[in-house]
Amino acid sequence: MSNLDWLSFGNSASDALGLTAAYQTAQDSRLQIAQYSIAQASTYLTAGKNDQAITAFKKAIAFDPNNTTAYNYLGQLYLSQGKNSDAIKAYQQLVRIQSNTATKDTSTNAPTLEAATIGLANSYLQDKQYVQSEQQFKAAIKISPKDPLPLYTLGQQYLTQGRLDDALTTLQQAQKLSPNDGNVYYALGSVYNAQGNYNDAVTALQTSIQLKPNFPSANYQLGVAYNSLGYSDGVQQQLAILNGSTGGDPTLASQLSAIVSPQIVGINTTSSANTFLENAGPGTPLWAVDTSSLTAPKLKDPNSSQTVSSVIQFSTDMDVNSITNTSNWSISRGNNAQSGYYNNTMPLSSKDAAVLPTPVSVTYNSLTKEATVNFQLTQNSNGNATIDPEHLVFTFRGQDSAGQTMDPNADSIDGNSTAAFGSIDFLA
Repeated sequence: MSNLDWLSFGNSASDALGLTAAYQTAQDSRLQIAQYSIAQASTYLTAGKNDQAITAFKKAIAFDPNNTTAYNYLGQLYLSQGKNSDAIKAYQQLVRIQSNTATKDTSTNAPTLEAATIGLANSYLQDKQYVQSEQQFKAAIKISPKDPLPLYTLGQQYLTQGRLDDALTTLQQAQKLSPNDGNVYYALGSVYNAQGNYNDAVTALQTSIQLKPNFPSANYQLGVAYNSLGYSDGVQQQLAILNGSTGGDPTLASQLSAIVSPQIVGINTTSSANTFLENAGPGTPLWAVDTSSLTAPKLKDPNSSQTVSSVIQFSTDMDVNSITNTSNWSISRGNNAQSGYYNNTMPLSSKDAAVLPTPVSVTYNSLTKEATVNFQLTQNSNGNATIDPEHLVFTFRGQDSAGQTMDPNADSIDGNSTAAFGSIDFLA
């Protein structure tokens, strides 16, 4: 080799080493800038400045195209802002990086391939691209078959799509992997409700609430199941919880109230509009039950008539036209165990006052959810008529303002009862 050749070779080698060092220095500088941008983004996130955080994360990616932290947070932020397409792109990049052995970030805090795949699946799901989200959830299940999270979320997706059999199968698999997870039992209960399997829904939802107290969504679904089973007390218990100050949810309480069959709550005997003595027993003189005219009884005169009123309370706001329609009401004598027996089962006599089966009129107060039922009493020709007010049954078979028909187990009330009862087996 000539001296010239040697010099040429030496210069070439020297240049190559210099370029390598320069490249490494540049790479280190780029990574430092990326890490600084990540630190800036963290500060912005703490301050709630999400748009500035997004800009900082983008800058980090510009200097470090395989920065998994930046892509992961970008995906989360875009999802929270409803920017589904941007979230999908961010998670696609994260999946690309973590599924390639050459680019995979194996550092302690790096998102796993499963987490990246679930993030992508959730992005598709939020964008209602159900085919793609299902594919990604199944991919996540294949990556980590013992993780209940992708199974749980896929089950929820199937429920949303109305694929109830698929939802049940998938959630049952999640339940086997995570038998103490209240969320899974909640999802199962929701599926059972959608299937009309209300008894199993109650079991699953009660378990959910035991495992995860203060779970308004589970209380709502349990109320739905109870309502479908006609268990009125259970529905009211769930409504009380949802309306409570601890673990409550006014929105869900309102939604549950909207689907719950309305009920008669009771008779408001303290209302000034209530002029009928409902709590008097058999053999009460007819004139004595009109509390508006006790000083000068209007019903003492033979063949006299008087309109009296009972104020009846409802659990929900009622439809005005329905509740003021007198044909939706009936007034009858109690003849069963729930209502009690008129005259304590003694046969009617000539002294028993006749009571018209339909009110004269009904008014409604939407603020208090109370109906004032006006009905007529008529004295007999001897002026000695009697009545059994506490066993006079008022029944309403109309609907509430949401169009829900009355709960048949709580559409009747009388002065003898502390709570409403049903007219299903009641024969007037």
